[in-house]
Parts: sequence; C-alpha cells; structure tokens
Amino acid sequence: MRNYQILKKAVLLCRKAVDSIFDIFYPSYCIRCELNLKKHERLLCDDCWNRIPKLDDELEKTNDLARRYRQRIYFSNVLTVWKFDSHLQTIIHHLKYQNFKSLAKPVGIFMAEKIKRSGLIGDQSLLIPVPLHPTRVRERGFNQSDLLSNVIAEATGIEHNNNILTRIRYTRSQTALKADERSANVKNAFKVSQREKIKQKTIILVDDVITTGATMNACAKELIKNGAKEVIVISAVHA
Repeated sequence: MRNYQILKKAVLLCRKAVDSIFDIFYPSYCIRCELNLKKHERLLCDDCWNRIPKLDDELEKTNDLARRYRQRIYFSNVLTVWKFDSHLQTIIHHLKYQNFKSLAKPVGIFMAEKIKRSGLIGDQSLLIPVPLHPTRVRERGFNQSDLLSNVIAEATGIEHNNNILTRIRYTRSQTALKADERSANVKNAFKVSQREKIKQKTIILVDDVITTGATMNACAKELIKNGAKEVIVISAVHA
C-alpha cells in the first residue's frame, strides 16, 4: 500500500511537471480573446471556436472551381468550414507540425457539421483522407488528414478508409510553390490500391487546407479513373 502511495505521488509530480513544461511552450490563454483557457481547452476557448466566422453553406460548383483553379477539375464540389486567417493558421500549424493532435477533434467536428448541412451523406459515401508519403508520416508521426477523417466518421457515421488511396511518390512541400508548380509537383503521386471499394461510391476527400486545389485534384483524378462515381472535397480552411 505504501509503495502504491509513493508511486501515485510520483505520477502526480510528473504530471505537474509536464503541465508546467506545456505552459512554457503553449499559451494558457486563448489566442483570439486572450482569456484564460480551461483545462480541456487548447489554443482557443470554446466560445471562440464558435465565434470564428464560417463560410456559407452554398456548394462551390464545378464551373466556378475550373475558373478559380485554372485546370480541369476532377472533384464536383468543395466544402470548407473557414476562410484562412492568422488564428486558423496557428491552429493548423500546431496540428500539423507541433504534434498537437488533440486539435483534430474540434476541427473535425466543425467539418462534420458542414457535411451534415450539405446533405451529402448517403449509403454510398466514403471518407478518404489525403494521404502522406510514408517518409512524411515517419517524420511527422501521423497524418493530420487521417485524424480529421476519423473524427468526421465518428460524428457522421460515414465509413472511413485510409488504405484505399496512397501516395506513391515523395513530393516537395506545396507551401512555397506557384499554382502550376503545385500541379506538376503532385502529378501521378497517388494510387488507388483497392478499386472494388470505391466503385460507384461518392468519395468525400478530407484535408486540412485547400489552396490551389492541386493536391485534391490529383487525388480526385486517380479516384475517378478507378471507378469512383463522384469526389467531393471537405477542408477545414480555404487559403
């Protein structure tokens, strides 16, 4: 019993130490309203999550997308929760590069709500995250799009599969590339490995940010080529 009590105190001390280290690197206040965060809150308080202005529910149609992205478009619609701003940039950066995986839950829930309002849920719908190359997964430790897709699946009941679409070619980061360079960078970078699972399915392709649409389009092209009925894009942020 005494050993148990000693162990329990040691665990509590370790937890306090971890919390102290956490507070050094991550703010204990909301980055938007600057009020103190509650224990379960990270970066943004619950109120500010709900106050970030959302994009309207109107689907962006194929013709508009073709004009915007200046290329043949293989996905039919885009759903996005938020327009890019500095607060969302911080959130996505921490999710992707700071191992802040807990942020996937609130972001994914808002994405799920967007899908529900769109009326796109059906028996033949399938969630597929934009894949990372295995090397990038090893570097980062996870795929943020896969985390988001899991949250969306749990919130909507839509089937989720992260094994169907794979990235077969390691590509440069798209961040510093121009639109035409982005398209060339991801050309033939993706492959469908289980064609029978997407045949005549409406694929909901999940990613954190859509900018020029090059990555999403390369994925959608491969999915359509291998029998998908339709590809709809869902992203948290439109930059």
